[in-house]
Amino acid sequence: MLEQRNYLRHDLTALYAFIESIVEGVVSQRNSTAYSPAAIRFLDFVHALAASCKKHLANWRVQDDEEFEDRREELGTIRAAWRELHKLIKPALDADTLQVPSAVVDGIVRRFQEIHGYHETEFVLLHTAEFNYVQIRTADLRNLSAKIRAIIPDSPEFPTNLGVIGMPYSQGRTAFANCLVAHEMGHFVYRDKTFESSLQTAADTALKSVFENYEGQSQEQKDRLIRCVARWAEELFCDLFGVMLLGPCYTFAYIEAYDLSAVLDSAGAISEERMQPRMEFYEYHPSHIFRLQQQSVFLRESHWWDHICKSQARFSTLLQLLRCIETDAHVAQNPTVGRLVPALSAIVPEIRKAAFTAFEEVDDGFALFSQLNRFVRDYLAAGVVPSTLNIRISNDTDDVVAVSAPPLVLLNSGMEFYLTRTDELIRSIQGEDQNQFDCRLRWIRRIEEWVAKAIEDESLEKEETHVDPVKNGDPEAPRP
Repeated sequence: MLEQRNYLRHDLTALYAFIESIVEGVVSQRNSTAYSPAAIRFLDFVHALAASCKKHLANWRVQDDEEFEDRREELGTIRAAWRELHKLIKPALDADTLQVPSAVVDGIVRRFQEIHGYHETEFVLLHTAEFNYVQIRTADLRNLSAKIRAIIPDSPEFPTNLGVIGMPYSQGRTAFANCLVAHEMGHFVYRDKTFESSLQTAADTALKSVFENYEGQSQEQKDRLIRCVARWAEELFCDLFGVMLLGPCYTFAYIEAYDLSAVLDSAGAISEERMQPRMEFYEYHPSHIFRLQQQSVFLRESHWWDHICKSQARFSTLLQLLRCIETDAHVAQNPTVGRLVPALSAIVPEIRKAAFTAFEEVDDGFALFSQLNRFVRDYLAAGVVPSTLNIRISNDTDDVVAVSAPPLVLLNSGMEFYLTRTDELIRSIQGEDQNQFDCRLRWIRRIEEWVAKAIEDESLEKEETHVDPVKNGDPEAPRP
């Protein structure tokens, strides 16, 4: 038993040191750096979990060899959990409010909170070295927390209504590219609403009808095929979710992020040579062209389409041309997995149904956009932050109403201005050359900063509107 105790002291100390090395900078950095409320909730959870684990290790005792053998795996479970958390803590600490587009993402989150059941949901942003945005499965974090709680009952649960999204560290200064976080929010809803089960059933049914000798496959093989189609379905759901959450600015951000407008030649027609590489399906997601085509179809049936068709943006041309691509073309470009594409196409109506279910009774925002878009773009053309739009409502010069545009309007109007009127803005400024890339970049950054500032101002105005005057000491305020 003495030898066992020596081993135990070493193992406990090593695990204690491992946890300490992971979290030693959390408190000091959090106290010296500004973080979003969601990030603070996450870092507080990490700190509380570390404290409970270290306390448990300091008090860990066994009476004999038998109890030692029974309980030794507790330490392995705790260590495994902290190995997983290790991946998230440094990225969370790196993503302080100076390193992430807080105003833009906060505005998108406010739009997300309009969805029934999510009015209190927040999202932590982490920096990642990957280019893609990533939704960290909160179910995995809750399971991890539950495993530790089974050993340490007073350890904290993972915070409710908290999502975790990884964003490329390079995108901290951008506004429009971060519309892509809407896709990751879609993953959060998809898993929370358990859409996966119904779409797996739909995938199974579709495979039976389009896959030759499907019934002759082993159950293991069937499950593999179902999982593949269901993974593709989840990605499409999240794309459609992004469109419903933010409108066409999500799709335009997607096109730019993956350079999809490159499939258009100089005459504005689709280049088959350039398009073919972008039609490749992958294990975890459909091709970019297939995904964009589904977004195009979805937008075509929305209030936004007439406006998109009138736009001078090259991206709009691309969306209009994609309707010509047949399912057979996607199959032909994917000799390995192409046989599954018809099954995915067959369940698109179910994917759309799931997206509509998620946004039941949520206004698509187009009516307000159509009213305010011109004013937002005119403010940007004049180099004015469109925080408060002064709109004349009659011929009387004094008959003006002040309106604040919500994030959805600002992002769509700002994106449209960026895509179609950046040159106009630069030409209006004496001494600036629209052909110089450093000049263009400087003014593109300005446009994004103006939009982000307007979103931030709208948020502050809302907060002031909802301030309780009693709590703030207003002597004229009515008392309960």
